[in-house]
Amino acid sequence: MSRLERLVAEVRPGLVLHSLAVHDDEVVLAGGGEVFRLPLAPSGAERLSVLVRALPVLRTRLPVAVAVPRWVGVMPDGSTPFTAEPLLPGVPARELGSIAVGQRAGVAAALADVPAREAAQWGLTGSGGRLLATATLLTDPGRGVLTGAVGWQLRLGDDPGPEDLVET
Repeated sequence: MSRLERLVAEVRPGLVLHSLAVHDDEVVLAGGGEVFRLPLAPSGAERLSVLVRALPVLRTRLPVAVAVPRWVGVMPDGSTPFTAEPLLPGVPARELGSIAVGQRAGVAAALADVPAREAAQWGLTGSGGRLLATATLLTDPGRGVLTGAVGWQLRLGDDPGPEDLVET
C-alpha cells in the first residue's frame, strides 16, 4: 500500500482502493463509489484548487454529468490536500458514436459560453480570452451516449489544442 493509499485509508477506513491514474502531479484513487485526488506537486495542488471552484459552476452549465468534490481537505499528515468526489458511471470513450459526438459538441459550446473573466475568478491563469478545457469523456458503450466528463484540465488561452473540447 502506498503512502497516499494509507492516508486515504485513515480518512475512509475499510475502503478497498484501486488506482485510476497517476500523473506527473496527481494520483487518482477510487473506492466505495468515490474518487480521491491527491496532488504530488504544487501544480497538482493549484489545479485542485481551481477545480474546487470551477466544477460546481460547470456542473450547472454542461449537458453531461460533472463530478463535483463532496469533500475538500487535508489528509491526516497535515500537508497533503485532497478532494473526494462521486465516481461517475461509464468508461473512458475510445470512439464516439453519433449521439455522443452531438453531446460533445454541446459540451464544447457550453464551455465556449463561459466568460474568461469568470474563469479567471476561479484562479485560472494564462493569456487569452477563452476558457479552454480538456477532460476524459465517459460513455455508456451500449447506448452510445456520454455519461460524464472527468479529469479536467482548465486554462485560459486563445488557441485550443487538438485535445481541447472547445471547437473553433
